Amino acid sequence: MRNFQLSRRGFLAGTGATAMGTLLRPIMAYAQLGIAPQRLLFIHRSDGTMLGTANDARWWPTGATTGWTASPLLSSFTDGKIASLQDNMVVLRGISCPRNMNWLGDKHGAGYIGMLTPPLTDRGPSTLPKLPTYSASYQLDPNTKSITASDESIDQLFLRQIAALKGSPCPVPSAQLTASTECADRMTTIPYGGSCVRVTSYTRPPAGGPMTQGPTVVPVPIALYPEASPMTAFQNYFGSGLMGMTPAQIAQTAAENKSVLDFAAKGLTSLQARIPKSQMSKVATGLDAIRQLEMNLTASTSVTASCAPPMFGGGPMSPNPSLVDSQTYPVWKQQKEIIKTMFQCDLTRVITFTFGYGNSSIHFQNVLKDPELAGKYKDTSGNLINNSSGVHDISHNQGGNPDSAQYIIDKYYCDRTAELLAEMAATPDIGGGSLLDNTLVVFWNECSNGNAHGAVDMPILLFGGKFLKMKGGSYVQFGSAQTGQVPNGTYAVPKPPYMSDFWVTTAQAWGYTALTTYGDPSWNTGMLSGIYG
Repeated sequence: MRNFQLSRRGFLAGTGATAMGTLLRPIMAYAQLGIAPQRLLFIHRSDGTMLGTANDARWWPTGATTGWTASPLLSSFTDGKIASLQDNMVVLRGISCPRNMNWLGDKHGAGYIGMLTPPLTDRGPSTLPKLPTYSASYQLDPNTKSITASDESIDQLFLRQIAALKGSPCPVPSAQLTASTECADRMTTIPYGGSCVRVTSYTRPPAGGPMTQGPTVVPVPIALYPEASPMTAFQNYFGSGLMGMTPAQIAQTAAENKSVLDFAAKGLTSLQARIPKSQMSKVATGLDAIRQLEMNLTASTSVTASCAPPMFGGGPMSPNPSLVDSQTYPVWKQQKEIIKTMFQCDLTRVITFTFGYGNSSIHFQNVLKDPELAGKYKDTSGNLINNSSGVHDISHNQGGNPDSAQYIIDKYYCDRTAELLAEMAATPDIGGGSLLDNTLVVFWNECSNGNAHGAVDMPILLFGGKFLKMKGGSYVQFGSAQTGQVPNGTYAVPKPPYMSDFWVTTAQAWGYTALTTYGDPSWNTGMLSGIYG
């Protein structure tokens, strides 16, 4: 073991000397320290749910804190058809999004900002900061989509402050992915940006950077737009992050129809003498996972074509609907593999994924025509989807039978998430346990009820998190009953507890004890019990 540790130190000291360094890093780190990786994964689905439409029983379980019975939607995670994760999940009920319902700006954007970034002091209807390019007279911005976060998002704060999330360090600090080209559209020709309904992660702005407008004047945080192209994500994260390849080397490898692993062949040969025989199978497993992922991406010619740089038409807020619809499911399958493989190879320990943006025009009537999905999604009465509207319009009760369509959309997102989590639960991790055991997964939504832009009873599910002693199998209910999805009055604030309370509770469980409030103290009402041991 002593020689192995010396080999690790010498190996890491020569970063860049061999392209296999980062692949072997997690194995070496565990052999030396005996500490399994700890990870954070956010999975976001947009626009709204069944909640607040007299159909709450389709989402919330029945029963007590333990031994509860899953609802039709949550059965995706529990009934064994896709996953059997009840003992590995926590259902949270009664948590509110910390935002004033009367704040000016896109309500979905306000939900994104409120759920994941520090909530601001409530000063009435103009609290949220706006991008410097904002103009009240700008006609393409009727809903003030120029609103932005005041500071870094919680994933980036945790990444800065929790050493276990940095790795030793990981070559890719954090990754942002999506299955929708709508989210990846940076709208560079539109002054107001629109990041608030597309982006879930923000980093701290550079010193002396541009300042936001509005009552709260702060430096503009940097929006981390998610990557919609699996091939681009593979090249960016595996080519440069894992293999240490330059963009020119990545391009040359692709032009010669080679694998990025070919770039590392010599490095592996030279390292074999320094790798304990007991660890070689783990190295081979990591290599096989990367090669299989690359082969799948290359072989899926129809998907690869749709993963070209996004092209949009029909106006600044109207992405090409055929592209959006056709790529939704196939690209998700590939992004799912990228998430698993990045974690398996310890390329990163922080990933945010979003299925769609806050004004999503994905048409599920088209999405569900995919041969793998056709005929499989029905509402509680046994009907197939019969609504040609986009997700956002359906969440606002538009189109034929929106209630039926909303249920089917909710079920689709639960099923896709359950697929990933079931595969993570079945994947052994470095140091024992599974990828899911060593990952805190937060499945969330920026609005509870889409039509009301609801900020109460936010649908939040937690998975994994064994290193935090998360109380898997729990249905935890907080606060008193909310009287409506839309709090009324000038000071339209939903009842506590808030998502900011959850983040402080999670930080404390993770050992980040310096975080005692998140955002303005008015949105912090205390630690939440029943989640972590």
